[in-house]
Amino acid sequence: MQDLEKLWDELNRQPLHRFADWPNRDVPKGQPGVYLIYQGNDLKYVGMASANLYGRLTQHARGRRSGDQFCVYVSDRLVMKNLTDEQIKGISLGTYSLDHQIRDFIRTELSYCYVLVSDDPTARALERYGLQIAKGQGAELLNTL
Repeated sequence: MQDLEKLWDELNRQPLHRFADWPNRDVPKGQPGVYLIYQGNDLKYVGMASANLYGRLTQHARGRRSGDQFCVYVSDRLVMKNLTDEQIKGISLGTYSLDHQIRDFIRTELSYCYVLVSDDPTARALERYGLQIAKGQGAELLNTL
């Protein structure tokens, strides 16, 4: 397993990419990795992909709650509080899509950076390490340990 402190430092030196520009052809397919998601300058999420970083970021960019815990977090903690009464009524009637609202939020408000890792155990360990560091620094993350 690679040195987690070095990998964490490398991850934090990576350039930010806007979800508005997804898909990002520079993200390799079929590779494990760890990523950070920001809203402006605020770290919001530390995530990992055990086998396919491109696929995981694609799931997030789609904004669908079904099968994507990150999108559930975005929905519940960032999007819902800004919905109008009319939008909430439309969701309950099935005439308004919350998933579209989530996708729009992700695409306009969030950005990400990433680092590739050698394998699944390293990805999991680096994600846990990053969550501990971020929490220790007072980040208000959507996900926790």
